[in-house]
Amino acid sequence: MENNSLLRKEGAKLGIGLGILMIVLTIIPMYYYASSSSFWMVIIGPVITGFFLPLVLAILFTFRLRRKIGGYWSFRQAVIGVFFMLLVASVISSISGFVFEKYVEPDMRERYMRNIANNSIEYMEKSGADAEQIDAQLEKIDEQIEKAGEVNVVNSLRGLLISIIVVFVIALIFGALFKKERPIFQTISEEPQE
Repeated sequence: MENNSLLRKEGAKLGIGLGILMIVLTIIPMYYYASSSSFWMVIIGPVITGFFLPLVLAILFTFRLRRKIGGYWSFRQAVIGVFFMLLVASVISSISGFVFEKYVEPDMRERYMRNIANNSIEYMEKSGADAEQIDAQLEKIDEQIEKAGEVNVVNSLRGLLISIIVVFVIALIFGALFKKERPIFQTISEEPQE
């Protein structure tokens, strides 16, 4: 299929769905992480809901996109389709994250960081860490909390530009992994139905 506009259109449609799922995977668990008393849940939970689950969803959506356009695509077509899908998802996720942190729950990130600090102190005390180590860790967390409070349009745009570069790199990787060329000797009766 040489119609790249169809790839962009279908990629953007699936990107909307993926973006909405990424919003859910970001915002809803944040309420739990901000109040959890489990050190490991506060540390590992965001990695699972913020990285692994979106990665799995992106792979599943990539397969769905390939199926929607006929089951076969070249490396170039895969990169185009996946890039548009991930770009739309990233823009939706970034805008909603900005709105959430700026207007809906402006103190959520600070609550989450304070919870990390409390759980870290408790964990370090149980591990037998001395007061100097605990104080050094608290200073690092306080610096992170100060930086987290700087939610503004410039920082959000900078993050969005970085995410566009990351999305392109991921699209290249996914394109290489999930390309599926049409067999050379495929008969007409074997061609997929559209």
